[in-house]
Amino acid sequence: MANQGPQGGARIDPVSRRIVEHIEQVGGLPQKVRTPEAAAAVLCVLSRRLSKGEAQDLANSLPEALQTLVQPCAAHRGLESDVFDRGEFLRLLADHLRIEVGEAELVARAVLQGVRALLPQGEIEHIRGQLPSEIWELWGPRRVAA
Repeated sequence: MANQGPQGGARIDPVSRRIVEHIEQVGGLPQKVRTPEAAAAVLCVLSRRLSKGEAQDLANSLPEALQTLVQPCAAHRGLESDVFDRGEFLRLLADHLRIEVGEAELVARAVLQGVRALLPQGEIEHIRGQLPSEIWELWGPRRVAA
């Protein structure tokens, strides 16, 4: 995967490769879900929760290979953000990937942690400002109850 683009074709840019590698290192992807498919699904569902402008800013801040996957989601949406909570976010993601909701949480965490590690801090803060804390919490490692 490291040398191929999201669709298995052309070479992937170095930043996209680092994000993909980070997602794969975090783990949690079901065997039937490919990393680029997971990244596109998570970022597309996330873009629905952001304002149109912020969704486009997110897409534009991504490296080239991931940008091509997310740009259509950001461009073909209404001006207003969809309002949904963490449960609905995970249900939408699960439906998109045809997986269980519990698997969707692992996928979301893996992708969002990989993206967070490489997005500019200013963009992260803009995104954080538009998300409820229960969705923002998916951007960090899963906390284990004591």
